[in-house]
Order: sequence, then structure tokens, then C-alpha cells
Amino acid sequence: MKTFRLGRSLSAALLLTAVVNTPAIAQARSEASTHTVKRGDTLWDIAKQYLGDPYLWPEIYRINTDQIDDPHWIYPGEVLQIAGHSAAVAAAPAPAPTTAPAPAAEPERAPAAAPVQAGSQTIFTPRVETFGRGVTQRAPYVPPRVPLGDILRAPFYGQRGGPHGSGEIMGRVDIPGIHMEHASTDFHLFDRILMIPPYGSDAKVRDKFIAYDLGPTDEDVGTVVVPVALLSVVRAPQNNEPAIVEILEMYGQLSTESRVLPLDTVGAGARGKPVAVPAGAYRTAHILQVHSPAVLATLYSYVMFDLTANDGVRVGDEISIFRPRDERKTVGGPAIPELQIGTGQVVRVTPFGTTARVLTQTQPAIQNGESVRLVSRMP
Repeated sequence: MKTFRLGRSLSAALLLTAVVNTPAIAQARSEASTHTVKRGDTLWDIAKQYLGDPYLWPEIYRINTDQIDDPHWIYPGEVLQIAGHSAAVAAAPAPAPTTAPAPAAEPERAPAAAPVQAGSQTIFTPRVETFGRGVTQRAPYVPPRVPLGDILRAPFYGQRGGPHGSGEIMGRVDIPGIHMEHASTDFHLFDRILMIPPYGSDAKVRDKFIAYDLGPTDEDVGTVVVPVALLSVVRAPQNNEPAIVEILEMYGQLSTESRVLPLDTVGAGARGKPVAVPAGAYRTAHILQVHSPAVLATLYSYVMFDLTANDGVRVGDEISIFRPRDERKTVGGPAIPELQIGTGQVVRVTPFGTTARVLTQTQPAIQNGESVRLVSRMP
């Protein structure tokens, strides 16, 4: 009977101890189940602190994928769930002794850490670029005002008779496996061809050239140059042999009659927004040529007029295409008001003329002779 009573007493004591310790263990598990990210924290360090093994950091990442997109980037203020079994066991207090110990002096508490604001930098925060003694934040990317492709493929006015000292296309390098009826014109992207470089050009490897054909000539302005392909040198001239070039882009039909010029990217890369100019600040020009694959000019067709680089026109400027007010009146009739036809963006400027790409169109046709005025100018 004494043994039975002693067993009942021990069981009751153990149950009481478990009940007393349960809140402490639960509290330890609760404290160890989350971690607020501080500046300088990494998943590696957090895993070492809570799980006792830094190589267990993927476990923390796995249960926090709802807020961690990339394990290399965590930010102060984030609250991470922790698989806290190791820390919880370590934090659980020992069973209470049968006799209450004498109260001990409360240990000195460490000073509370300063609150961490969400968004402050950690070691994973992108670094700021430093130049000299100053610090400059990375500016947002701003695309060029005119895409390079629009400049390369745009026809333009050159000197009468075409550019002097141009190079020549001799033919393909590779011997075709079958008979080609149009071997002098049947070129395709990435074909390799023989090229005699323009006068004064070394034609080094990776140098770029524009192959072109000649368009109509205006005796008062010049001859239209029409780009047909972009070429890149893969072997420089050697042993009195021509250069070997590769066709990177095609804008028209390349042939052995096409001529070659060095790549000209003047105006490419200009950024910014054009600023409106006062009415009458620039003289009114007139469309001399409309370059369009269709019968009628449409959006993204090219128009060419007689403003030049000497008039201060720049790549990226904006124009208005219109028909001026007609003061002529029929008997008792009113004047015909100015008619807006469309707008365009300047993509090529030479000493002989300017080329613009049509951006908007309010009339069904854009024809030679229509008036053009500059309305906005690049800063």
C-alpha cells in the first residue's frame, strides 16, 4: 500500500511539473518560430543561430517562399518562420526542483536593439556606384529617342551622283551547290560575300558597313541614297584580296550593283524629350520624296524634305506635315483653312536634306509638295 501511494504521489508530481513547464516550452517554441530580419542578416547566419547548422538555410527558405523570391535577397523588417526545434529544446528550462531555490539576483539585461525600419540596406542590398568622392545612384534606363534601326534603314539625301569613294560588292564567298539563275541578287541573311572596302577604309574585323542603291536625283538638293543591307567584316583585306563580310540585316534587295559606305550613326543614342518651338522659328520646307513600300505613304513611311543640318535640325526632332491655308476664294466663297496631314520624327540629317519617319496620319495620302514645319526640337 505504501508503494502504491508513493507511485501515485510521483505521478502527480511529474504531471504537475509538466503542466508548469508546458507554458515555458511553448513560449520558447513561439519565440524561436519567427525571426525579424535585421540589417546584415543572411539565411546562412539565421540557420546557424536557430538550427545550429548554417547548411540548413534551405529549410528556412523553403518555408518562407511566400515572401522570399531569391534566397540571396532578404530585407530588414521581414518576419521569417523558423523550424525552431533545436533552439526550442535548448531554450526549454530544466524541471523545477522539489524545493524552491532562494531567489537570485535578476541578470543584467542587454540593451534593446534599435528598431529596424523596413527597406533599410542589408548586405544583399544592391551597391551604389561610386565615382571619385561622390556617390551617384543608378539612374533609370531611358531608351534612345530614335531606335538605331530606324536610322540605319532610312533613305537620305547625298551629293549628286551618290557618295564618292564608295566600295563595291563582288559576289558571294560560298559556291552554291546548285545552279542559281539570279546569283548576283539572290543574297540572304548571314551570307558571306566579297567586298571591296570604301576608299580610305581599313575594313577591320567587326567593322560595319552599309550597302546601298541610288534613288532619284533632285538637281537642287542631291541624290537619294537607299540603304539595302548592314554588313560586318569577318576577314579584313589581305594579300591583295577583298574583305569578307557577313550580311547582318537586310532592308531591300542586295546585289552586285550595290555600293558600300562606312556605317554612319550620327544622332543615334540621343535621349530626352523634344521641346516645342515657337511658330515661325524655322522656315517651312516641302516634301521632295516619299519613300514607302506601298502605293500610298502610310505610318512609318519616310518623307524627305529640304531642311538640312545647317538649319539646326537634329535627329529626334518632330515635324508637322500640313497643307497651308489657301487664300484664293471663289466668287463669294471663303478661304480654305490649313489642313493637318500628319506628324513625323526626324531620323536622318545631312548637309543636303532631312528624312523623317511618319508617326501619325490624319489624311489618306502624303504626297510630294506638302509643307513641313519643325514643331519640337531635341534639347
